[in-house]
Amino acid sequence: MKIGKLLRETRLVAGLTQTEMAAGAISESFYSKVERGVHNIDADTLVEVLKANHIDPVQFFSRTLDGPMQESPHKKSILDAGFMVKKIVRSANKRDLEKLGQLKKEIDQAEEQGKPYYIWISYVLELMTTWITHSTDDISEPVKKKIKHLYKGDNWGFINYEYLGMAFIALTPEQVLNFSHTAYQSYEKNSENTLSYTNIVGIADLTIDFLMYAYIHNFNKELCAETFAFFDKNISYEASFYQRRVIIRLYKALFYNDTEKVDFYTRLLEEDNFTFCLQNVPITKKDSSHAH
Repeated sequence: MKIGKLLRETRLVAGLTQTEMAAGAISESFYSKVERGVHNIDADTLVEVLKANHIDPVQFFSRTLDGPMQESPHKKSILDAGFMVKKIVRSANKRDLEKLGQLKKEIDQAEEQGKPYYIWISYVLELMTTWITHSTDDISEPVKKKIKHLYKGDNWGFINYEYLGMAFIALTPEQVLNFSHTAYQSYEKNSENTLSYTNIVGIADLTIDFLMYAYIHNFNKELCAETFAFFDKNISYEASFYQRRVIIRLYKALFYNDTEKVDFYTRLLEEDNFTFCLQNVPITKKDSSHAH
């Protein structure tokens, strides 16, 4: 497959815009022309772009040798990745550690058979499991390395927002406070973020991950003030963000000890079977220590 087409496919799977994929290594205009086959890109710059987006260059270049999609085991795994993520999320939502273990075996077998899943699948599985067990003992070294590489200073994109937030459960309170603050600042500095649906999704999910972590670790409401203010200012009122807004309002009610609203928002989420966030914190607990 040609480099341009492969870049486009990889970018779409990752949920990135062309500007985000370019990652500051090249201009969005130049990157767009590379995808369309108008311009070539030298190997060093291409590797820089790939690494900036946490894409394994070796896996990427190996796919340039693939034939048609139906004959490419690697591409088939990318198409299957979405289904695997749904299985992981569904199992995590039920706190079904046995099923998550079975999915891990399935992912490992695919790797052994030369049909690896998309690079972030193992990452999602391990961290979803950690949100249930609250134990970092089973996080692999490759996933730990990915977590370390997600922090990019001011140059954040969907992958950084989405996957670093997911990794909060494996970090210290100081790291979570620092990274969330930096993420909010980065988001607000770039006016284009309000036009990027994927970035809005990523930062919204990061705020939820922060609040889940904050509740688990007994943060007081003052430590959550920045997150609540950011949410009120930046999270979209579009219908597609309804459940995320309900989750964040639930946590605000928890930290402010508003039991009536806690019960109301909990019921809404349970009725929609959107309960992963409810299962990671003891939401029925009305301990005043969460609202100092």
